[in-house]
Amino acid sequence: MKRFLESESTNTKKQKTQANRKYDDSYLQFGFVVKFGSENSTPLPQCVICQETLSNQSMKPSLLKRHQLSKHPETENNPIEFFQRKLTAFRKESKCMSSFTNFNENIVKASYLASLIIAKNGKPHTIGETLVLPAAKEIVRCVLGDKAAKEIEKVSLSNDTVKRRIDDMSSNIKNKLLLYLKDCNFFALQIDESTDITNMAQLMVFIRFDRNDEIIEEFLFCKPLQTHTTSEIIFTTINEYLIEINLPWSKCVGFCSDGARAMTGRLSGVATRIKKVAPLCKTMHCMIHRQALASKNMPKSLKLVLDSAVKIVNLIKARPLNSRLFTVLCNEMGSTHKSLLLHTEVRWLSRGKVLTRLFELRSEILLLLTDIDEEKSKLFCDDEWLSRLAYMADIFDRLNILNLSLQGSNTNMFYASDKVNAFVRKLDLFISQVSKNDLSAFETLNTFWKNNEIQPNSNIITDISEHLQLLKSNILQYFPEDNSEMKWIINPFEDDYIKNIPEGILAKELFIDLTSDSTLKTAFKTKNITNFWLDVKQEYSALSTQALQSRLNVENNLRLQVSNLEPDIDVIVRSKQQQSSH
Repeated sequence: MKRFLESESTNTKKQKTQANRKYDDSYLQFGFVVKFGSENSTPLPQCVICQETLSNQSMKPSLLKRHQLSKHPETENNPIEFFQRKLTAFRKESKCMSSFTNFNENIVKASYLASLIIAKNGKPHTIGETLVLPAAKEIVRCVLGDKAAKEIEKVSLSNDTVKRRIDDMSSNIKNKLLLYLKDCNFFALQIDESTDITNMAQLMVFIRFDRNDEIIEEFLFCKPLQTHTTSEIIFTTINEYLIEINLPWSKCVGFCSDGARAMTGRLSGVATRIKKVAPLCKTMHCMIHRQALASKNMPKSLKLVLDSAVKIVNLIKARPLNSRLFTVLCNEMGSTHKSLLLHTEVRWLSRGKVLTRLFELRSEILLLLTDIDEEKSKLFCDDEWLSRLAYMADIFDRLNILNLSLQGSNTNMFYASDKVNAFVRKLDLFISQVSKNDLSAFETLNTFWKNNEIQPNSNIITDISEHLQLLKSNILQYFPEDNSEMKWIINPFEDDYIKNIPEGILAKELFIDLTSDSTLKTAFKTKNITNFWLDVKQEYSALSTQALQSRLNVENNLRLQVSNLEPDIDVIVRSKQQQSSH
């Protein structure tokens, strides 16, 4: 009984000790005001001099006085008006800081969004401070007034700030990509080595991988090659990066390159080195590169026309006076175009566009060349030369269409092969028509002959036929692939492809089950190849894996510019806020 009473007495004392003390206005004479804590609205004393917050149990005159004498002894004899002024200033400052903190998040977010636009458009970082911010300020001033314009001034877009923002967003995208890659079943690499304007060799690597029910293509990395660009250095650079991100070579099922010797060398090329560490990897020469190479060779007569055309364009475009005179001439003649286009070897689509523009402006060019280069002007009076120019404009325009059809994030080897095979069949049709003096397939040439009542010329017909035969031969040489063994992937329901199934008896049984399923046959008609094989991955794993493996085939700025992933700007801003608060 005695112990019970002692225990009850002890609990009562603890309850009294833990009871919240109340604030009194007289505590201001010690320099303290009340501040409410986050838990149960506990009143806490806060010093208006140093902003230190004490515990609720310190809400005693003696303890508050002790703080004043120990921390601010010079205020002991100050009148209460002194502390009231301090309190007023303290409240204004707190209000200002609260307003700034609430708005600061939007200011930082705006800075990130502006930096993202700068990076995506490949503009220099200085444009934020010199153009973007001043322009935004003037627009806001005109629409919303001076007060809003002053708020815009708080957005930081200096050169260094834009760089930091881009680095943050690039890191965010990279982390997101690495998270996706950890869960992928397989991947394919596409690499290209090129030299930038500073003569530094840059190695760019793109990656295509599976994620959930889709195939994703993303920029992986871009690294400078400081010395040589040998296969050993290129492979080492790629290998070290994959080790760094913990992505095993065993998942690599495809490798695509530009076909350079360092990439595809039989004994020590990058492809050979990759196959040693990735047995499942299939190598491929980029189809767009191959198409560009196949279209390079042409008969001597057409090559002379092309060389003359390039010289004429350079004569006009490379000299400012000639360029100005040509523009004035085009304006006076009411021409659709006002200038010529320059041809560069590295821009494969430029050849067709340059020749088309040159032919369309032939009358204007003739007038200008009559004054500046009479010898070259004679070419534009030569119907044979113009006929060859018209043909080349037509055939290279068709090659441009083929080149564009081979591009795109959803392109696969089957789709590209179909486009190339279709073009070869068209060439057979053109060759047949040309042999009958039928040039209706070449609209520019055909129209030119009809408008000028020019009869078919045997020399030109021979040159065209020879070029078409050479073009067909080159395309077949550069595209020797036979995809007959993989036709079951393109359409498993079309024919009995069971003999082409590369796996054992189990896979063949699965193929029979799949092709006998009328529901899947209906679904196949409404979906593309990739989505279909992804949908059946759970039920027909072996077949789906084989099909999908065949289907796959300056860094921070570049990552933002080419990546399909968007940075989580809100997450980055909140992270920055947390860092600044600490």
